[in-house]
Order: sequence, then C-alpha cells, then structure tokens
Amino acid sequence: MERGYRPEEIFAMSRMEQGIMQAIAELNREQCKEDMRDAFLEALSILLPGK
Repeated sequence: MERGYRPEEIFAMSRMEQGIMQAIAELNREQCKEDMRDAFLEALSILLPGK
C-alpha cells in the first residue's frame, strides 16, 4: 500500500475495500519474495554450474 495511497485515502475506504487492498499487498509481497528467490537461484546456477 506504500505505492501510491496516502493514509487518508486508505482510511476513507470501506472495510471491504481495505481488506481487498490488504490482500493485494500481501500477494505483491509474496510475488516479490518469489521473484527474489528465482533471481538468487538463477545467479547461483551461473556461479556453480553443474551442482
């Protein structure tokens, strides 16, 4: 939610909208972690070929 929404905008949303935004934020964090893991594993495979 730090990407473009001011706190007053979030607090002005309904509970349902806030819940949806929270779920989206959690999915985005999970996706970011997966992307970082994939990039790390790819770099590791380049540095340690055949292992």
